[in-house]
Amino acid sequence: MRSSKKKTTRFVAMWDMTGLECLINVTKLDKEHAQWEKENIFRILKDQDRTIKPAHVPLEMMILRARVNSQRHYEIYAFDSELSEQDIRETFEDSPQLIVDAIRRIGHEFYSDRVVERLQVIV
Repeated sequence: MRSSKKKTTRFVAMWDMTGLECLINVTKLDKEHAQWEKENIFRILKDQDRTIKPAHVPLEMMILRARVNSQRHYEIYAFDSELSEQDIRETFEDSPQLIVDAIRRIGHEFYSDRVVERLQVIV
């Protein structure tokens, strides 16, 4: 019997007041890293040269960029989604507020310099 559960993918997204800056497919990177580790164990056992380690999520650099450019009000979140990477990118283009609100609701915040409107009373 087939499972009707959709496959979810973990992403890290970084956006600012002008839109999406980057979207990283963490699930894909994890698979590439696991494959690299597996291959390199055998290379080490065979006394062969190791291959170059695959890319990782540059979270520290992303947070540094956000802090240095505070005027852009960056937000960085990790989230799981059943949408494809392309669908998420298209939604950021077509309906950015919709996708940002959804990510804020379901995601894990790594960094936020979000501008929140405050109620101001004029006396």
